[in-house]
Amino acid sequence: MKHAEDYIKYLKDEHSLLLSLHFDRSFYGRLSSALIRFIQPLNFHTNAYCLKIKGLKQPLCLKNQENILKSCKKDESILSTCHAGVTEFIYPLFFKDTAVGYICVSGYMAKDCNAEGSLWKSALKSKIPEDKLNILIPPLAHMLTTLISEDKTESDNEFDRIINFLSEYHKDISLSALAARFSRSKSHISHLFKTNCGMTLRAYLNSLKLRDALILLRETDLPVTEIALDSGFNDTSYFIYLFKKEFGTSPLKYRKKEL
Repeated sequence: MKHAEDYIKYLKDEHSLLLSLHFDRSFYGRLSSALIRFIQPLNFHTNAYCLKIKGLKQPLCLKNQENILKSCKKDESILSTCHAGVTEFIYPLFFKDTAVGYICVSGYMAKDCNAEGSLWKSALKSKIPEDKLNILIPPLAHMLTTLISEDKTESDNEFDRIINFLSEYHKDISLSALAARFSRSKSHISHLFKTNCGMTLRAYLNSLKLRDALILLRETDLPVTEIALDSGFNDTSYFIYLFKKEFGTSPLKYRKKEL
């Protein structure tokens, strides 16, 4: 796993690739906690435009991921364009001749697309380096495929599967909805969070929303009110309060410091 971590860091630091990993949700049930925890931080798009679009049209984004998985062919990369005008380089991950996930390098403008808003132009790159990616990504696919094939499922990775689920569904989900999704009681879910990470579900969801807000503050000039909404906060004042509490400064001062 260390080799894969180092190589991903190399791809991000040296080649500035916006890389993410996506898997069929039914496949997570067979993975060990260690592997799920490795995947989880990489299971979301870090591009500012994609973060904003997902806040508005998350069902379409998730449907796009399902369609990509269905079109994967072994050892063949594809270029996929989503509903929001983003082109992505896709490299499949197979387990026993079944496509279970894929590596995604995103953040590129789709050709002949008239997407609305200045963020589409400012946050996306104009040209996708397909030839370069066809050299850089297959070694990572080999490492990940090996990890999957050699992975040993633990007896109980329920909490890790919940955490991974929330990486996609953290902007608008309640304790009741999460409990229903995993066929558990609300008290059981609450106990899992207090036992495993020492915080409530609400506090954990807020931490993920703040993570999204940091990216939008760094990479866009969107108003703070709009960033709060895009990150899943309906109350801007509450967002600013949580931001100050977590980072010791206001969103505006954070942005000025980053600039």
